[in-house]
Amino acid sequence: MRSYHLLVAAALLLAAPLAAAVQCSPQGKVNITAQREAMGAPDGRISTGTQLADEVAGSYALSNGHRLDLIHLDERLIAEFDKRRRVQLEEVGPHLFASRSGDVEMAWMPGQRTDTILLSYPADNQGRLRRSCS
Repeated sequence: MRSYHLLVAAALLLAAPLAAAVQCSPQGKVNITAQREAMGAPDGRISTGTQLADEVAGSYALSNGHRLDLIHLDERLIAEFDKRRRVQLEEVGPHLFASRSGDVEMAWMPGQRTDTILLSYPADNQGRLRRSCS
């Protein structure tokens, strides 16, 4: 009887990584856009660093019905999805941002009347940000 309990415990330990992998199976990324009234520099210059984070910060209604708040906090840009999940974004190129793990990517395109973002992130079947597998 005791060896049976050890076998069950060992099987559960071996199955734990598989359960995490199933939870994290690739369901794909969503690629969406969002716009807001222009707040960036209209002269076409490319901002970087703190100035860029200030220009990008704001609330965006995403094309899939969800909401994204970009918050410039202590020299960091935080993407807050539906007031629930936060992801820190880093500047990786001119008007390009990505999470450290690379699963959330954002391009910011300032315009004369509207600013647009293109956003890519791993989503569940309802379009909500799902946890990273990395």
